Amino acid sequence: MNKRSYGDDRPQPQHKRQKHEDHGHGHKASPQHSNRYGRPDDRHRPTNHTSSYEEALSQLPQSTTTLPPVAAYTPFTVSKSLPPLPDVDDPVLATAPFRHKSTTTSYNRSRTDRASEVTYEKLEFLGDAQLEHIASRLLYTHFPHLTAGQMSQLRELLVKNETLAEYARLYGFDNRVQVQELERMLENTKDKAGNKGFNKVLGDVFEAYVAAVVLSHGDEGFAVAEKWMQALWAPKLVEAAGRERYFTPGLKLVHDEAGVDPLKTYNAAGKAELQKKVLGGVGVKLDYEVYKKGVELRGDQLGQNKHFIAVYLTGYGYVRKLLGKGEGKNKVEAGNWAAQEAMYGESKGIVEECARQLETTREQKRKEREAKEAVEKEKVAEKEKVAEKD
Repeated sequence: MNKRSYGDDRPQPQHKRQKHEDHGHGHKASPQHSNRYGRPDDRHRPTNHTSSYEEALSQLPQSTTTLPPVAAYTPFTVSKSLPPLPDVDDPVLATAPFRHKSTTTSYNRSRTDRASEVTYEKLEFLGDAQLEHIASRLLYTHFPHLTAGQMSQLRELLVKNETLAEYARLYGFDNRVQVQELERMLENTKDKAGNKGFNKVLGDVFEAYVAAVVLSHGDEGFAVAEKWMQALWAPKLVEAAGRERYFTPGLKLVHDEAGVDPLKTYNAAGKAELQKKVLGGVGVKLDYEVYKKGVELRGDQLGQNKHFIAVYLTGYGYVRKLLGKGEGKNKVEAGNWAAQEAMYGESKGIVEECARQLETTREQKRKEREAKEAVEKEKVAEKEKVAEKD
């Protein structure tokens, strides 16, 4: 993983998942949004998602794959609001997630050996891997229809630093963290990107707390953490599945049959359905082409791309008639959205008329084929009668 904790000047290994960190740049919190220590005020914590955690959890698709259990789930109540924070009974582990090694009595930047005290730097290393594992199990079992690449994108949304920092603030971790020179770090965050340095710290602290939960609950520790994180992630995952337009059977928010809007519901078979409606006539074709250069997304979609595809019809008296446009995280998805717009958008009438003409043509061909077959049968019957007379 390509990241380093605040104050750590040791070389770090590279990892495909990168987390943002900027200890010297960011946006200084405005006075009305922070307390006297420069930390976010409780009154301005992120609000809950539109769906309650309980509702969102119930809306996830049913698991279709059985994995060997890590440990049986322990009894755990899922609240309609923020899921309760699992307890950490071990007195050392209870405080370690909030303490950076720079605050320990034995800390010395020039030392090459590790300090003896347990700090969030050590726990974060373990918690990071555990969160990746929990997120992977959740996506693998509940979203088996997605490709490995799609699951990787959704997992990144769940475990990236901005998401974890958001959760840390919801649980008040920002008021418990202990990092030497934190005030100086906050004062130095001047750019418009926000307080990336402090977000980095909060993300690490949250990962450390996950590790503390796993370690403090013995054999059931992983199960406790997994149950907690599944409930905590559910609203964000449901929201992302709708916003990113993943085709997700069983996701009630997206595929509720009552009042569903086809222009807002992803259809993985959109291109196939449009082809079935209009292709078949002589000289008829559909062309899917890029109409705008793809872009790399920012913010909570960092690392993902958006592609733009348009579909054109040639045939039925039209030459490269634009039927619809679509956007998606890849060209296939964008093409399906373009097909969906063609069938249900402004060009709906054109597609339906082409479909009627195609059906008429097919019906005529069917009648011609049946008539020809009837003639052939009559000829065969005549030959059989002649053969019987002979």
